[in-house]
Amino acid sequence: MGGFITENGSDSYRAVAYYRLSKDDGNGHESDSIVNQRKLIREYIKNHPNITLVGEEQDDGYTGTNFDRPGFCRVIETVKAGEANCVIVKDLSRLGREYIETGKYLEMTFPALGVRFIAINDDIDSEHRGSGDDIIIPVKNIMNEAYCRELSKKLRRQFKVQRMNGEFMGAFACYGYRKSPEDKHKLVPDEFAAEVVKIIFSLKARGFSQQRIADFLNSEGILPPAEYKKSKGSNYKSGFSSASTGVWTAGTVRAILINPVYTGTLIQGKRGTPNYKIKKMRSRNPSEWAVVENNHEPIVDPLLFSAVQKVLGRDTRTSPTLDGVLPLAGMLFCGDCGRAMCRRSVNRCGKKFYYYICSTSKGGGECSGHSFEQGKLEKAVLHAVIGRIKAVVEVDKLLEEYGQKNIASAKVKGLDLLIADKTANIEKNKTFRMKLYEAYTDDLISREEYDRMREKYSAQIEDDTLAVEKAESEKREVMGGKERDRGWIEQFLRFDGAEKLTREMVFTLVDRIYVYEDKRIKIIFNYCDEFAASVELAQKSKEVG
Repeated sequence: MGGFITENGSDSYRAVAYYRLSKDDGNGHESDSIVNQRKLIREYIKNHPNITLVGEEQDDGYTGTNFDRPGFCRVIETVKAGEANCVIVKDLSRLGREYIETGKYLEMTFPALGVRFIAINDDIDSEHRGSGDDIIIPVKNIMNEAYCRELSKKLRRQFKVQRMNGEFMGAFACYGYRKSPEDKHKLVPDEFAAEVVKIIFSLKARGFSQQRIADFLNSEGILPPAEYKKSKGSNYKSGFSSASTGVWTAGTVRAILINPVYTGTLIQGKRGTPNYKIKKMRSRNPSEWAVVENNHEPIVDPLLFSAVQKVLGRDTRTSPTLDGVLPLAGMLFCGDCGRAMCRRSVNRCGKKFYYYICSTSKGGGECSGHSFEQGKLEKAVLHAVIGRIKAVVEVDKLLEEYGQKNIASAKVKGLDLLIADKTANIEKNKTFRMKLYEAYTDDLISREEYDRMREKYSAQIEDDTLAVEKAESEKREVMGGKERDRGWIEQFLRFDGAEKLTREMVFTLVDRIYVYEDKRIKIIFNYCDEFAASVELAQKSKEVG
């Protein structure tokens, strides 16, 4: 490799110095700082008069695992333009830590461009390269890549531990929250944004569509999430920026409605890179997500959030002639075929009447054309809902009357019976499973029968064991003085005394309604399991009292 010939016959080189410092390199390694790299290279050039420094480039905060760095790209542009024919770095790791690409530059790119390469601390100089360098340089490159690989593994493990511990690892808190001033890994509600989130869920519960909620927020001059964060001084950037980022959209509203973070559940690690070499983010399997419940202060009641998720999956389109969603929209299903029922109208004597009919009855479908007049159906549902509210109120009064002590005693008694029953089942099935082998060795059953029956008994033992563990956990909570959960009861009490069926009432209390051809109505209420457990508990408390 030749430079420019000077008057005394020696080669002269025009060099560009390159400095790189990654975030990880800068963590406690003062010798790797840009300042110290610059001092080392300038001192080296002073002692080599045939090398003239014509330029300096740097990448501060860039990883060495790839060569997509602005400073390094300028180095290549400089040598390709003929402005320099020598590249100097502190050591090979400053050039790069990726074995294959680093070797490609050393063995192909630089020689093809007639560039002399010098790595000072590694004593590498392509002008004076010996036969031993053919072994040493690849080994150093491999060591640099191994260092980067191990560092990546350590960081990934550390981040995983932090995520599983409920530490928020994102650059920006989601709308409705902010990072705690005392702990940047802890989310706390943002007073203003949290109220907006509550409004969004409240409007959804009242039957508003996502677009109507967005229109309302825009009409009130409320900034959408991205703009709000920028107004608070955050250098927020999103990959979803578009011409509509300055306004609320139906998509933005829906993203908030489906995000479990507002119930206090933190989900992280949904996307990531396969390894340190690949920078493109990919979606991960849900089993790999870090999910931590009750991690931070909730903004939305989990019961309300759950109800919203149910209704989002149903057809609740708003009629062009109506301001909101009808009380029973998306809740009605045919009791005979299970399909959704739809609303229709008919004119009689110049007056329009509305009714619900099975969606499969048209065109010779599965069901006959049975229908139910809207007004009568709404009255029937209102009557049933009021009946359930009264029943819940009565059960709540009974439980309050017998007091927390008797309730705890009743719960413990019931759990003890469950634990005893499941434990007996476990021992019985273990005995059966043990005898199976004796039956198999005595040729009373085949190998296939043995495997099938053993699997059956093992599965039952596992289910019963989990049931015992859950019951024992509940028992410890009860004996520890944990009060009964009244959250679901309060949802019913909100509508005590109501005289009119509203969308919010149906949305909150009802899961679905089945309508049969013979005009029978079957209502599946929300919190059925909780109601049944409370009725049973009230009865046991009465017996204990």
